[in-house]
Amino acid sequence: MENLKTTLELDDLVNLETMFIEIGREDGLKNGIKSGILEGQLLGCEKGYELLNEIGFYDGVTEMWLKILEKGLSIHNTKKPINERLIKKLTSLRELISTFPIENQQNVEFLDLLSKVRSKYKVCTSLLGVANSQKFNKTSNESDIGDQGISDSTNTHDGNMIF
Repeated sequence: MENLKTTLELDDLVNLETMFIEIGREDGLKNGIKSGILEGQLLGCEKGYELLNEIGFYDGVTEMWLKILEKGLSIHNTKKPINERLIKKLTSLRELISTFPIENQQNVEFLDLLSKVRSKYKVCTSLLGVANSQKFNKTSNESDIGDQGISDSTNTHDGNMIF
């Protein structure tokens, strides 16, 4: 009986390392899940901010151009008539932007919508003749939040304001 008890204690000591490894693995998995959820939420917030910042840029620029055209102001200080096709394209772009989801999405369909918004925006800027000056640029400097990459020549033509 004494031998059996000693063997059980010895087996417990031999399995002690395995037991600690299993306990450590379980604790590591729990901590990994916790930190992974937090990291995922932070990354989701950052990417969501970037996406909506870009969508806001497109919406703001589109709204500005629609107001300019509705007031009958000319583009690039010329006397060209207002292009109805351009107004339809800009209105269509604003409608597309308004369908962009602002809540959390589990699917990736909004990436297709973003791609459509980008391509319609390119068409509109091309029709306006400002394709090279009004582009959305991400900034890596966090102190410039809200002041996103419109180049210095965005609202000018030959150094003069177009308004």
